[in-house]
Amino acid sequence: MNKNLNPFERLIVYIDGSESSIRAAKLAIAMANAFGSRLRVLYVVNENLLNELLKARVFVQVEKMDYERDLEEDGKRYLGYVEKLAESKGVDVETSLRKGIVHEEVSCEVDEWQCDLLIQGELGEVLSLRDSFYEEGERILRKVKCPVMVVKGQGKINKLFEEL
Repeated sequence: MNKNLNPFERLIVYIDGSESSIRAAKLAIAMANAFGSRLRVLYVVNENLLNELLKARVFVQVEKMDYERDLEEDGKRYLGYVEKLAESKGVDVETSLRKGIVHEEVSCEVDEWQCDLLIQGELGEVLSLRDSFYEEGERILRKVKCPVMVVKGQGKINKLFEEL
């Protein structure tokens, strides 16, 4: 095997603000550090959910717009947090904030950036077969065309990150 060949030149980590996605970001930072990979951090504002809430009359249009703005600000905060984590370990990172249907936007980002590996947090608990069709982590797994790493193991990841 060619020792100069890096199978992970371009990594994308998808974050949604959950603890498991931050853990995935820590592992992605460690991998970028170890492999010399380019790292992109992605957050998607779930416009599909907002539209469903509007259609179900949980929101009126003005509330939807306010909530969308709040979600966008949350996304910027999460991206900024991961950016600081990466900087603390000497890893350059690009950030991307998208809006739309989560699994479709993640898939588009993966394709557009020619990603070698998508890293995401642990999948949400699925209580029924119906739930599995709506769980975004599951849908991302099915949609993207690159290898996907699902990150588990809080203690091990935190130790690895701290030792960088």
